[in-house]
Amino acid sequence: MTGAFIRLMFVQKELTELKSIPPVQCPVVENKPSAACGVDLAETPDALPGEKTAEVNSQAPNDMTGKVETKGGYFSFSVPVTASFYNTFEDSKVISELAVKTGNKRLGELLSAHVSRNLVFLLDMRKDVYPGDKISVVFKTVTDEERRTRPDNPDEIEIIAMKYKSVRLAKDFSFYSFKPTGRTFSAFYDASGQSVEKHLKNSPLKEYIQITSLLKDRSPKHDGIDFKTPVGTPVYAPYSGKVIRTNWKTRFNGTSMSAELNTNPRTYMVMLHLDKLYVKDGQSFKAGDHIADSGNSGRSYAPHLHYQLQKEPGKTRAIIDPLKYHETFRLEIKDSDKPAFEARKKELDSLMK
Repeated sequence: MTGAFIRLMFVQKELTELKSIPPVQCPVVENKPSAACGVDLAETPDALPGEKTAEVNSQAPNDMTGKVETKGGYFSFSVPVTASFYNTFEDSKVISELAVKTGNKRLGELLSAHVSRNLVFLLDMRKDVYPGDKISVVFKTVTDEERRTRPDNPDEIEIIAMKYKSVRLAKDFSFYSFKPTGRTFSAFYDASGQSVEKHLKNSPLKEYIQITSLLKDRSPKHDGIDFKTPVGTPVYAPYSGKVIRTNWKTRFNGTSMSAELNTNPRTYMVMLHLDKLYVKDGQSFKAGDHIADSGNSGRSYAPHLHYQLQKEPGKTRAIIDPLKYHETFRLEIKDSDKPAFEARKKELDSLMK
C-alpha cells in the first residue's frame, strides 16, 4: 500500500499564529498507512502533499518514568509532555524501552495517535497542552490472532486507561475503557461514568467503535468525521432527503452517495467508503431509513464511515461540523453496571499511580 500517513493536525495558519504545541502528527513509516492515524485519506486525488511540523522553542522537562508491567499483560507508564505533543512519545526513553519490550518499533507513533483521540474531546490541543503536563497510560499489545478475529478491528496496541494532568487548566482528566451491558463495543468513560466521546442525536450509526477523525483535524484537510465500525454496519438516514448522486471518484471515495436533506436551511450530506447502497440517484428517503452499509472501499485503510455535511453541493461546499450541527449527548454508565465499572476503575487507577 502506498500513501502518506494521515496526520492529526490543525490548520497551519492557526499553528503559526498561536505558536503553541503542535498537535499529534502521524509520520510516514516506509510509506505504509496506519489505522492509528485515522482511517481514510483525503477524498481527492491531489490531497497527499507533505507538510512540515510547526516548531516550538520551549525547553522540555526531564523524561521521568513510572512504568510497570503487570501480570495481566498490561504495560503502564507516566511521562511529562515536552515541547511537542508528538515528540513526547517519539523521544521518550521510557517509551523507547517499552518499544523494545513489546517488540513494536512504532509504539511512540501509535500511542500519540490513540491518546490524542481521547484528548480532543476534552482539551483544545492548540491551547491546553503545555510542557510539564503529565500523561499516564495503561495499554496492552494486540496479537495478530486478535486483530484477525475481533469484531472491533483493533490496532497493534489497545489503550485500557489513561490520565492527563493539565497545568493550564489545573485539572486531571481520566479515561477508562469499559463495555457496559447491552453495548457491542467498549468505549472510554470518565471517572464519573460519562462517555468521553460526544454522540450524535439522529446519528447515521446506532453503534460504532470510535470516532477516529474529526473535522479539519489534519492536513490535507478532512471535511467530515470518521466512525470506526465493522464492514456491513447498517447506515441510517439522519434526516429525510433525496439522493443527488452515487459512486463518483470511486478510486478514492469507494461506494459513495451525496444527498440533499430536507432541513431548514437546506443541508447536503456525503457518505463515503460504503460497502452497499440501498438507494439510487434521485430516490427520496425518510429519516431513519436503512440507506447503506458501512464498508472499507476506496482509499480507506480500516473499516469506517465518513460522514460529511455541507451548506452547498459540489466543490463550492461550505463544510459543517456534524458535532455542532447535530444535538449531542454523552452515554452514562447505568446503575446496574456501576459496581463493575468502579471495580475496574480502581484496578486501573492502581496502575497509573
